[in-house]
Amino acid sequence: MRGTRGIPVLIGNIIGIASSCFAGYLIYSAPNFSMALMRFILYLISIGCLIFCPHCLAHYIVGSLVGVHFKYYLVRRSTIEKLGIPLVSNMASKMPVLSLQIDHTSLATVRVEARGAMYASGALCSTILPFVVVFASLNELPASLSLILFIFCFGNLLFELYYSPKAGDFSRIKRHLN
Repeated sequence: MRGTRGIPVLIGNIIGIASSCFAGYLIYSAPNFSMALMRFILYLISIGCLIFCPHCLAHYIVGSLVGVHFKYYLVRRSTIEKLGIPLVSNMASKMPVLSLQIDHTSLATVRVEARGAMYASGALCSTILPFVVVFASLNELPASLSLILFIFCFGNLLFELYYSPKAGDFSRIKRHLN
C-alpha cells in the first residue's frame, strides 16, 4: 500500500490487550458505583470495547498458533460500509477501525481449516465476549437494564450473522474455500 504507514504488530497487539483490559477494568469497577445508571453506562462501554478491541488480537493469536504471519496493523474504515445499508454504511465509512494485515505468503502455506479458524476467531470473539458483560451485570443492575445489555449483545450477534458472510470474516472464509 503506497503512502500507508503500518503500525508494528507488537504495538497493535499492545493496543488490543490494553483496550481489552480496560473493558475488564470497567466490568470490575462498575459494582463500586452506587448509581445503577452509572454501572449500566460502564457495562455498555465495556461491551463496545469487547466488540471492537480484541477482534484483531483474536486473529493474531489463532493465526500465530496455526502458522499464519502478519505484517502490520492499519487504521482504516470498517468493511461494514460495503453492505450498502444507507445509515449504517454511512456511519461505518466514518468509523476508523484497527485492521491486521496478513502475510499472504504464509497464509497460502496453512491448511484451509487453519485459515478458516484464523478468520472466524475475530467474529466469534466480537460476538461472544460481550455476553460476559451481561452475565457480570446480572447481580449488579436491575433486571431491566441487564436485559437491555442482553438485547444489545444479541443485536450485535444478529448483525454479525448478517454482516460477516457478506463483507466480514466469514466472507473471507468463503473466498478461501473456492
